[in-house]
Amino acid sequence: MWPSLEPASNTPDLVVDATVRTVSAFPLFFVLLTLSAGLFALLISGRSNQRLAAQTRRQATDLQALRSRERRLRLSVHGSEDGLVHLEPIRDAEGTIVDFVVTDANARVASMFRRTLTDLEGLRTSALASLAPDTALFQSLVHVIKSGTPFRDEVRAHPRHVTTSWLRVRAVPVETGLSLTLSDIRERKREAARWQRASLTDELTGLLNRRAFLSLADERLKTARAQGHNAVLFYLDCDSFKQINDVHGHATGDRALREIARVLRAAVRETDLVARMGGDEFTILAIDAIGPCDGAIRGRIAERLDELNALNLLPAPVGISVGHVYASASNDASLDALLDKADADLLHHKRSRRAARTAMAAISQSTRTPKERRSAALVTTQLTGAVSAA
Repeated sequence: MWPSLEPASNTPDLVVDATVRTVSAFPLFFVLLTLSAGLFALLISGRSNQRLAAQTRRQATDLQALRSRERRLRLSVHGSEDGLVHLEPIRDAEGTIVDFVVTDANARVASMFRRTLTDLEGLRTSALASLAPDTALFQSLVHVIKSGTPFRDEVRAHPRHVTTSWLRVRAVPVETGLSLTLSDIRERKREAARWQRASLTDELTGLLNRRAFLSLADERLKTARAQGHNAVLFYLDCDSFKQINDVHGHATGDRALREIARVLRAAVRETDLVARMGGDEFTILAIDAIGPCDGAIRGRIAERLDELNALNLLPAPVGISVGHVYASASNDASLDALLDKADADLLHHKRSRRAARTAMAAISQSTRTPKERRSAALVTTQLTGAVSAA
């Protein structure tokens, strides 16, 4: 016969029965146990609440610090001497970048572009000549987007739209476009140009110095020969310059050199190179596209020198001795060789003039009759002129 199956609910629960008996036998213990459990639960809940409150306070402190840093950063960005601007690319249907739009900028950028911040927001860079799509700078910014590599360069700015002539541009790719930093480097460029001019210019006369002349003249000669042009190189010095210094002082000597420099500049074309090689020595390189121009330049130097001496700006008249060498387009002599020849020609002229002066002095002190002395002086003058013309 099968055993009967009764519902489980009718089976005595031993745990419940034991609990009821324990509570009946030890009611105080049960109460204490219940209170202990409640207190423990309260303790756990209190600690959780303290941790939650502490965490909330930390989060509030961190949020406040974050907002404070954000305000400081925003103030720093908008008060920066550099222009900071965010650009987002504009693409056509094929995905090609055809323009950029300004989504954020600081006050410095607005000042650079003679606009307000409100005007800049939403402005397309195609409206700015320096960032038009056909410029190299625009293509460089497109390359930054494509390659993900930063870009830095110094570019000339368009004066119609920007308050400076030179900008240093730094572009960094960001998630939505580009972050650009624009720095005004106009003064640095001007200072660099001033230093470069100072390194190439004679401090006393303002002419080219020796180093600058050797570099520029060599380039001019190569270009002239390549184009089939002739050139004339002059070497000059001031007559009796040592005597001017010894008698009238170095300040007068310096003034004489400055006046001679002005004479030489006035006697040549703007395209000719004029330099002080050192001391009282000067040189001129004239590129002549038509023919020999040494006679014309010599004549203008003599005229300007006469005008200077007529003004009596110096305590004594000054003179200039000139030597030259003609370099045809087919002449491949080096610049140094041409300078040596021009210097040799200068010495030849100075010796001829000294010989003529000596001969004239000898004639004036001779026992010849006045008519004989005049005839000898005429011959000497004609010979000297022939040598000088040569």
